Amino acid sequence: MMGRKTLMAASTIAWALTAACGGDDGPTDPGNGPGSPTVTITAPASGTSYTVGQRVEFRGSATDVEDGVIPDASLAWSSNRDGALGTGSALNFNALSLGTHTVTLAAVDSDSKIGTVTISVTVNEVPELPPVAPGSVILQDDMDNENGGNARTNYTDFDLWNVVRQCVDLHGPGSIDPLPGNGLYIDLDGSCDTAGRMESKETFTLEPGTYEFELVIAGNNQGGPTDNMTISVGTVFSQAISMAENEPFQIRDYSFTISAASTGKIVMDHAGGDKQGILIDVVRLRKTN
Repeated sequence: MMGRKTLMAASTIAWALTAACGGDDGPTDPGNGPGSPTVTITAPASGTSYTVGQRVEFRGSATDVEDGVIPDASLAWSSNRDGALGTGSALNFNALSLGTHTVTLAAVDSDSKIGTVTISVTVNEVPELPPVAPGSVILQDDMDNENGGNARTNYTDFDLWNVVRQCVDLHGPGSIDPLPGNGLYIDLDGSCDTAGRMESKETFTLEPGTYEFELVIAGNNQGGPTDNMTISVGTVFSQAISMAENEPFQIRDYSFTISAASTGKIVMDHAGGDKQGILIDVVRLRKTN
């Protein structure tokens, strides 16, 4: 059975969440007064920026002269934009909305005194490839129309690609979605025992000139290790790519020049086999001159 102080602490921390989000009703204690807990946020650093769907790892703690270390159940995280986020000294959250957030960690002690501290974090849109002349594009694919817009593990029925080794997963709404809010995207180290390899269905003829191979890609964002893959175009271009686990969607842009006409397929070949790979949202190959 909960004692009076425990009940008071539970109700006060519920109010602390409401107050931090702009609520009007609650105890007269505004927080951080004499005898209030001392609260610290150790991660992330204030001013850190993220992209939509990226995991934010919140870490913090609180101490009190009378109580010592404040327990996790009495620590609450909130955002001025999104409201209550969760409780505890460690919180992983990947659903912050677009914009700049004032994030508050509130702690309540056994006497219902409140301590708070705030930081600022910003969530930005995932970068998009710049518009280009349609006639310059050899292949462009954003994956969003695959499988009727539905995610699926071990997906092979791509419009523009053949899966020629093991399998890849189509991530997004309705299935595994480590970076929510970004439509469909592929995991090249899918749910099979060995990482996947994809090749374009079409063999392209490349005239002499300069080309750009552009991708919007991210780390696995599922707690796995650093991942590696190689992208290539026939025999005229090859590039190794390494992505740390927590890297958000970003543009990777590679330029190459060929002096003689050539033919070849576009290939994306992943290394490893831990079923968590580089996430690919957009692929584009184009001729620049």
